[in-house]
Amino acid sequence: MSGSEYLISELRRVRESMGLTQESWGERVHFSAKHVGSIERGERPALPNYLGMVDKVFGTAFMKFYREFVIGEHAPVWLRPFIEHEQQASLLRVFQPLAVPGLLQTEAYAKTIITAYGAREEDLEAALGTRLTRQEILHRKPDPCQLVAVMDEWMLHREIGGPEVMREQLLAILAASESPSIRVHIVPTSAGAYLGLDGPFTLATVDGRSVGYLEGHLKGRVVEGSEDTADLERTWEAVREYALPGNQSRDVIMRMAEKWT
Repeated sequence: MSGSEYLISELRRVRESMGLTQESWGERVHFSAKHVGSIERGERPALPNYLGMVDKVFGTAFMKFYREFVIGEHAPVWLRPFIEHEQQASLLRVFQPLAVPGLLQTEAYAKTIITAYGAREEDLEAALGTRLTRQEILHRKPDPCQLVAVMDEWMLHREIGGPEVMREQLLAILAASESPSIRVHIVPTSAGAYLGLDGPFTLATVDGRSVGYLEGHLKGRVVEGSEDTADLERTWEAVREYALPGNQSRDVIMRMAEKWT
């Protein structure tokens, strides 16, 4: 039995043990009986917005189970090992020249990206839930994961999802950068050619060591060898030399957010 299947069976078991119908359960958690029924039949994934409300109303711990046993199930097989590292990381350094890093994406922006990648309609909601749930490491208490995100300025000009989606996304980045644990830097277009144009990558610091992740057209690759991670460390430092300081980066993002109105 998979983690998702067990989660669904437990949701049904807890509801029935309380003597609640799907209708009365749904009323308490502010979801329709149809929604509850589709989850319990396995037709719709149980996602954080639903599980979080169930935990809040009934004092359960379904979100904890979701984070530990389900979150990677809807991710590609080759990504799952890195998700495990990501969840344990004390620091994430992300370089993304093409799009907003997944950990900073809004729901609308992420949905557009996932759809463009060819996700099937029946898999879209689960994939979206997985991506958004991964962001919780930035807000965990008492020890949030530190994030340093470097993005190429051209990413701010690429219309993904329409002007409203872009404005919402850029404002969300600005809001996130106000957190002391999140730093955002922009490489200006004036930088010209630089080493980072080879493609996006992530460096996770886990138990004092670095683990890398390289994105690709067919699949990503986890990098754990000391020589390879050292190469990524050098690339990261080279990219950072081109990036603007935090306050100047925020100014660039704000100007672009205003242009997307």
